[in-house]
Amino acid sequence: MARRSNSRGNASGPKKNSQNPNSNSAKARNQHKQGSSKAKAASVEIYTASFCPHCQDAKMYMQVNKIKFIEHNLDRSKGAEKKFLGMGGKKIPLLVVKGKILRSWNQEAFEKAYKA
Repeated sequence: MARRSNSRGNASGPKKNSQNPNSNSAKARNQHKQGSSKAKAASVEIYTASFCPHCQDAKMYMQVNKIKFIEHNLDRSKGAEKKFLGMGGKKIPLLVVKGKILRSWNQEAFEKAYKA
């Protein structure tokens, strides 16, 4: 006995109206629901202060190398300061690179963590 095909010509039975959760459009919708795509695109976060020359060096390196990052300036945000202290922050810059915490700016250590 032959199976009946649905309106899309699929012989495996009725087609559900849900889309493939692995499709690009589904991923984009999920990112939009979860928050800013900018936050998702950047795999680097940096905790800085305006007076810190090492913070400026780290940011300049990332800008020159077109590495997307999110800056949390401790001078301007109490929330950033709270997160910084919650991560055991004692000196700046503190970088979070793909989930790994770097407690100072060291280009070699940054590159190793970023390329991992």
